[in-house]
Amino acid sequence: MMQVLTLIGVIVASHDAALAHAVGHPITHELEWSFEPWVLVSLCAAIFLYTAGTYRIRSEVGAERVLDRWHSVTFALGVLVVFIALCSPIDTVGEQLFSVHMVQHLLLMLAAAPLLVWSRPAIAFVWAFSPAWRKRIGRFWTGAGLGGAFTVLMRPLTVWVLFVGSFVFWHLPGPYSWAFHNEFVHAIEHASFFLTSLAFWTLVLEPSGRRRLGYASALLYVTVTALLSGLPGALMILSPRALYPDHAAGVAAWGLTLIEDQQLAGLIMWIPAGAIYIAAAVWLFVRMMQDTESRNIHIRRSATVSAMILLLPLVLGGCRDEAQSSETHLGGSPKRGATLIGKFGCGACHTVPGIEGADGLVGPPLDHMSKRVYIAGVLRNTPDNMMTWLRNPQSVVPNNAMPDVGLSEQQARDIAAYLYTLD
Repeated sequence: MMQVLTLIGVIVASHDAALAHAVGHPITHELEWSFEPWVLVSLCAAIFLYTAGTYRIRSEVGAERVLDRWHSVTFALGVLVVFIALCSPIDTVGEQLFSVHMVQHLLLMLAAAPLLVWSRPAIAFVWAFSPAWRKRIGRFWTGAGLGGAFTVLMRPLTVWVLFVGSFVFWHLPGPYSWAFHNEFVHAIEHASFFLTSLAFWTLVLEPSGRRRLGYASALLYVTVTALLSGLPGALMILSPRALYPDHAAGVAAWGLTLIEDQQLAGLIMWIPAGAIYIAAAVWLFVRMMQDTESRNIHIRRSATVSAMILLLPLVLGGCRDEAQSSETHLGGSPKRGATLIGKFGCGACHTVPGIEGADGLVGPPLDHMSKRVYIAGVLRNTPDNMMTWLRNPQSVVPNNAMPDVGLSEQQARDIAAYLYTLD
């Protein structure tokens, strides 16, 4: 821990010890920025294309939700991280200290890549061109077989092998030394880190389009990757000898030993990198639970609707059977009920089939009464509820238009018995 604090303090406070970017250059007296032309041109081109594409989408389509301001913010942050990783003193000091070189790699792979993926740059880059040029690009993409090749390369297993494989390969002592002493190979190393990281985080985040990996699969994907990516860090910490002697001059200039620098690099690969993988795993777990809950709610709703549709005939049939059986179990006479309906003037307000002159329009028609589910919209259609409604309708729905005509219990039974014959 003291070595970590010492290194941080030296990097922040020192203005008299750092290396130039190129291998073998003498130690300078300030932390240098490395403004590589190819880096600046690439970043400027990306910014121009993203800005032009975003503007064209919003002006021509008006679909701001395709690329909203948060997408633009994450793109800007991703570009900034790339700039810091490749142009700031991290790049020049990384030629001296293996631990700082690891910081550079992690910035490219675990910070810049997910930010850029989340900003959906491919959509913006394509829309930066006119419709005619978009068609030409599409025809070339298909005609040259690039679409098929891209599909193969973006298969989860392929991406995983390339991502983990490139990380492990370039941190082996032999390949690392090769890249350290050859600028062209060094550029290939960084390109492989960056491109495989973009592919990896595209599968994990999937900010647009249909997910190729479900949340559970992506969670396992990230977990296994985190475990295997941590192996080089463990080897660096536990190794009894220095694995990267190419940094001997640099670590001496910073007051460290090769073993200390190597162990610090291993801690960086374990703790910050592990924290990013854990954060991604937690996000995937939360999304998985939300997705599961959403699907469960959808399933429950679908099941409820299906059950209601399937059971509705049975419910209605049961009501009908109950209503029909009331003729015999209610103890009333349908014939007397028909006479009473005419006597009490029910036909002045209702249309009652089978009753002469019962064609009133004040209340609802009473046809198919035995099939109805509710009485007055509030009572289940049962014999007891029908008698309650006929004898004292105001107790059920106060101030309704149905008058209390003073029916006796037997009279209510007879009228209810007639009404239940109307099916």
